Amino acid sequence: MNSKDIYKSYGKNKEQFHRYIHSIKEKSVWDIYTIINPILIKNPYASSFPKNYFTDNTKKINRITTFIKVIFKYYLKNIYLLNSYFIAFCLYKTYYKKQRKNDMNTIIDIFGFVDKTNQNGKFNENHLMGLYEVFEEYNIPYTILLRPYGIGKNPFKLKKFFKIINDDKRDFIFEYELLKFSDFFSLFGLVLLYPFKTLRLLVGEKNNDDVIFNNSIIEDIKYFSFDSLTRYILGKNLSKIDSIKKIYSWSEFQAIERSFNYGIRKKNKLIELIGIQFFLNYETYFNTYVDDLDYEMLSSPHKVYVNGKYYLLDRKKVAYNIGVSLRYKDIFSFVGIKKEEDILLLGSYLENDTKYMLESVKEFDSVVFKNHPVADIKSFGILPKNIFLSNENIYKLFETTKLVISTASGTSLEAVACGVSVIIIASQDNLTANPLVEYGRGKIWDIAFSKDEIGLLYNQLLSYRKNNKEEIKKISKWYKDNFFVEPTEKNVSKVFDIDMKNLNEK
Repeated sequence: MNSKDIYKSYGKNKEQFHRYIHSIKEKSVWDIYTIINPILIKNPYASSFPKNYFTDNTKKINRITTFIKVIFKYYLKNIYLLNSYFIAFCLYKTYYKKQRKNDMNTIIDIFGFVDKTNQNGKFNENHLMGLYEVFEEYNIPYTILLRPYGIGKNPFKLKKFFKIINDDKRDFIFEYELLKFSDFFSLFGLVLLYPFKTLRLLVGEKNNDDVIFNNSIIEDIKYFSFDSLTRYILGKNLSKIDSIKKIYSWSEFQAIERSFNYGIRKKNKLIELIGIQFFLNYETYFNTYVDDLDYEMLSSPHKVYVNGKYYLLDRKKVAYNIGVSLRYKDIFSFVGIKKEEDILLLGSYLENDTKYMLESVKEFDSVVFKNHPVADIKSFGILPKNIFLSNENIYKLFETTKLVISTASGTSLEAVACGVSVIIIASQDNLTANPLVEYGRGKIWDIAFSKDEIGLLYNQLLSYRKNNKEEIKKISKWYKDNFFVEPTEKNVSKVFDIDMKNLNEK
């Protein structure tokens, strides 16, 4: 199937896909092995099943041979990760000396980017910008639960990382603080059993869907996330701390969040778990949507706060609420396009899609490339001569942009909300991650399924915006109103239950 065929198949079969997975989950054993299974999580970038389902890939494999090959690599990788995790634990005990000032009552669970922190010499994350200042202004104690990210194969990066956190004035907790030696034996047992527990999900083959599912059950063992088990142990350990009342977790509802929630909710009914989804989502990013079945399985938070009203879902057991756009505050001060002169390329965290995009714009002049922050620019080799690499703020770049070309980037929705026209390049080998919705398609944005379509859409979109300026403004405002909430102090306090009136009176 080419990219257009995959796109059409997805549109036709998506409801059936979700019903199929729901049925499997509903009938499965509800335990940690099911909670973290990549197929049941439905992330199309961490499981082969979604792509194989929509492409009707019923290839024949020798499942016994495949299983043996997969688990051999699985055990090599995860025994290494277990050893690496033990080294990280030892480094924490050796180099982390910081003492907390407050009891843990409210916890903010967020990623700590190790390389970025080590490079800058201080901890500063951009997921929840502005939140900590509001807490501190009203003297509300909080503890930051850091998930070290980007350790890779080198846990010794943590040595410098811990020293930097030591000098930060805020309260922190790491999972290593709560670890006992018995937890390492538990981790070893969980790792050992996971591949065999996965086989419980195999189904009787009545149709092609069942064949595809069973093949993916074997193949997707390689997508197992070791961190999902460490987070499960962390959740169990946190569930024993009586002082904790609320945990706000950054949540793409991946295996690491599901296992964390499960570890807490299985043992503790008093801690309130709040999933924070202050990001621009994609329809095909299936794992982010929290269902009532997830709630029943104890893998979901109690509440979910989203970036804008468009993302609200009607659930009976999980409370969906409008959050606040902490990462996107600049969109509310953007004054408009000053000069339409550049084509802006927005890179993705999916490197193959970004490479294809870079290869597709060789005939254009005055092209500016903004790389995705987690993608290694070196992986793209030498950029074509017509492309200029920029580290400028995205909203500064919008001021001189006539059109954005993007792939799998939420920033393309920011562009449309700022009145910039956008071409989305469809993924050539998977489902297309497109944050935009049908509204405004063919007017302010459109999707190119091949290199040949880019030039045609470029001319069509620029022609439309030239002759329909008021319609472009209307579409832009609709996206801004539906996908963003201004991060005012009032809106932040509403989401995080800060009673500003009583605090001011005090």
